[in-house]
Amino acid sequence: MPLKLIAPIEKDFVLERTDLAYDNEGGPTKITIRQATQAQKERRSLIHSEVTQIVNQRSALSQELRLQQSWSIEELKRIEVQLSLIGSNILDIDGNQLFRFKSTNGHVELDMTDNQFKIAWGSLPDDVADEIHEKVLEVNLSWAGPLGSMN
Repeated sequence: MPLKLIAPIEKDFVLERTDLAYDNEGGPTKITIRQATQAQKERRSLIHSEVTQIVNQRSALSQELRLQQSWSIEELKRIEVQLSLIGSNILDIDGNQLFRFKSTNGHVELDMTDNQFKIAWGSLPDDVADEIHEKVLEVNLSWAGPLGSMN
């Protein structure tokens, strides 16, 4: 029998450290993470896709060759979350949903532009962002590892 695709894993999490650190007295802070598909893995890999080769000719006998790649681990974390976050009850400073989602034919996805997500993500305290990212790595094991492995 040939391969039959199945829906990616979706997992709900409570951000326990966040609720403790920020004395959350209401209901728990929750997020939902979806396992990345090949399409999300390809988009994630774009952060590593630009490499610049620099050759400096010092003299006829010597030259310097450098390969330069620019990316940051924090940008990688943001992209990984953006690619797999499909639910959150985190509120912005005005009490509105920080992250917006839409459902089309039962398929939930972010309903934000890259820039809107970047602004929302950037407004989080770093410890909250870190806890969310940890949950992303729990669902997307191939992304875990030193500096986010490229597996």
